[in-house]
Amino acid sequence: MSSCPDPANNSEGFTLVELMVTVVVLSIVMLVAVPSFNSLVQGNRLTGQVNQFVAALNLAKAEAVKRNQAVLFCHSADELSCSEPPSGGWQGWIVGVAQARPNPGIQAGSVIASGMLLSERIQIISGNQITQSDGEVRFLPQGLVRNSDGAPLNSALRVCLNISDEIAIRDIGISSGGQVDVTNNTSTSCTLPPEVQ
Repeated sequence: MSSCPDPANNSEGFTLVELMVTVVVLSIVMLVAVPSFNSLVQGNRLTGQVNQFVAALNLAKAEAVKRNQAVLFCHSADELSCSEPPSGGWQGWIVGVAQARPNPGIQAGSVIASGMLLSERIQIISGNQITQSDGEVRFLPQGLVRNSDGAPLNSALRVCLNISDEIAIRDIGISSGGQVDVTNNTSTSCTLPPEVQ
């Protein structure tokens, strides 16, 4: 005669110890993964902002050559007109056809492209030459870069973002010959970028 298994001895599922081990392992994974994921997201945000600025500078140069006119890349708080950047850093930018010197800014209704900062955590500081030029970078029809007075401009924009315990920095160098390049740094503070040589 066969005996039937006792249902009380045939329980399925996890023991309390197995559940506790699983919770501990998941907690450790979350402690490691969440900060790394956050750093990855912040790094991508910084890269996206830098790419936006580099693309805008290259667009300004290309439009100056194509139109055979001076084109400005400048700070803008409203995406409609150029304005001097506040001490806290850039708020946005525009590209537009430059007014004839000595007038600053772009011609009315000539905005080619514009953009605002992708995150409030990003800070953008102008190099001295760009600051002295009221946040304007003028591309001539030959692709050369000049300040508001017509002198060669060799400067940089510093893009900073606090990631974890340090500040990730990207310096967008702008040379008078029209070259734009990016260098990576880290620091404990977002200070003025070095001038381009």
